[in-house]
Amino acid sequence: MTVSIAEVGRHGRLDVAFAVRNGRTEIRHSYCEVPFKITRLHEADATGFAHLILMQCTAGLFGGDAIESEIHLDAGARVVLTQQSATKIHPSGDRSATQRTRIHVESGAELIVDFEPVIPFAGSRLHQSMRVELEPGASLVYWDGMMAGRLGKDERWQFSELSMELRIEREGRPLFLERYFLVPSQQNPESGWVMNTAGYLGTGICFKEGAAQLAGDLHDAMPGAGVDVLGPDVLAARVAVESGPEFHRLRETFRRLSANFVLPTG
Repeated sequence: MTVSIAEVGRHGRLDVAFAVRNGRTEIRHSYCEVPFKITRLHEADATGFAHLILMQCTAGLFGGDAIESEIHLDAGARVVLTQQSATKIHPSGDRSATQRTRIHVESGAELIVDFEPVIPFAGSRLHQSMRVELEPGASLVYWDGMMAGRLGKDERWQFSELSMELRIEREGRPLFLERYFLVPSQQNPESGWVMNTAGYLGTGICFKEGAAQLAGDLHDAMPGAGVDVLGPDVLAARVAVESGPEFHRLRETFRRLSANFVLPTG
């Protein structure tokens, strides 16, 4: 397909799949278009998890950009996905940026997603969706977040609109579904029913057999967070805080405690 110069970097696709070969998780297939970039896979360490940093080689997303990702874990693969930096959403005019991600985790595979927060600049528009499909016997630890804007530049709640959806399902049955649509000019995000004085929002999900056992540890370590057991195998945590250092401290706490639960010891 021919792509005009004007559209290079504005409409891009990433497709990557992981498989186990000779007892080690490797990339089975990869394809990417600008702005995506796939670097080398950090080989599995003693935990058996291979680490891939998902990268974008542009300054962020602008109005009219449309990017999508497909990520697949074959049975038995163990993968950690991270990003090299926060996702910056630039002023968009009357056009929205769109970012869609779909992840499929086969039975026996384990995935840790540890994403950086979305930062919507003043005047920006973003529609983002994340869908994770888990087969029976798959496990997932997930973290993502957002900021109220470039807080250090007094752009708190100055973006035009932000639409976010996170859907996690097993065999077509929803395990977790979150949707929100923020238009600060028409709403009051600083209401006590929304974000109050918080400028950082984080969501952590753990789906693994016995995940509810984590709840007590998370309650003790993150007393100001909301921690809910959604089922015997599903746990959700939500943090809303005022400062960046506190946000990253809670993120690291969730990461450490969930890793202690998921990763093998010894």
